[in-house]
Amino acid sequence: MSIARADKFVVLTTNRSGSEWMMSTLNSFPNVFAHSELFLPRPQVSEGKWNSDFAYPRFVESKVEGPAIRPFSVFSYLNTFYSMPGKVGFKLMYKQLGLYPEILGYLLKHRVRVIHLMRQNHLDVMLSYAVKAKLGRSHLLAGQSAPDELRVQLDTRTLLRKLAWLQQQQNIARRLLKFFGLPHVEVIYEDLVRNHTLFLRIADFLSIDAEQQIPKSALTKIRKEGHRDVIRNYDEVKEVLVNSKFSGLLE
Repeated sequence: MSIARADKFVVLTTNRSGSEWMMSTLNSFPNVFAHSELFLPRPQVSEGKWNSDFAYPRFVESKVEGPAIRPFSVFSYLNTFYSMPGKVGFKLMYKQLGLYPEILGYLLKHRVRVIHLMRQNHLDVMLSYAVKAKLGRSHLLAGQSAPDELRVQLDTRTLLRKLAWLQQQQNIARRLLKFFGLPHVEVIYEDLVRNHTLFLRIADFLSIDAEQQIPKSALTKIRKEGHRDVIRNYDEVKEVLVNSKFSGLLE
């Protein structure tokens, strides 16, 4: 079995996990080029984004060499992507790995290192979806201002089912990484936000000579208020969660 490639990595995660913030933070390390989702089924729109200057064409808009059928086209695309110099990686969602299972074969063959990013508070994930739906955007660039008042409504009829699904996806991904023995490290979004020095653990995993440099993101949070201030139907949400296994998610 070949040695794990410390110069090639992928961040495995799910939507609204803080992954874009993490990618922009990793990109501030010297000689690290962290890209966004390459397997989204639509062309890249980089204007006004944190990675506007270097956004890589997604698989759906690429012209790969060799057979234009899967899995060969996916392998060719990834070979070209990972041929770039430096520490190169991209963001891969659980769903995208399910749609492109050959990616797993590629990661195994080339021993690409995996950073498994998890967000522990699944209620914050649901809240992030609602904020994005209301504002029509996912992130703010550093220096941009969030709305003065930001309040959203959560659907309490489906809330428990969606929280359970988020937890299940996370558990499946953890088992998958362990079963196949992929070189990986687990990181918690909330821990990274509280303590940026934990990025040095990732730097060590990727053999980055960080020299104790604490990286900084080009993005800033949209939501800074607590649950009670942002969730319009806070009392209803609390009533649904209070006797469930997710009761501890509510602030």
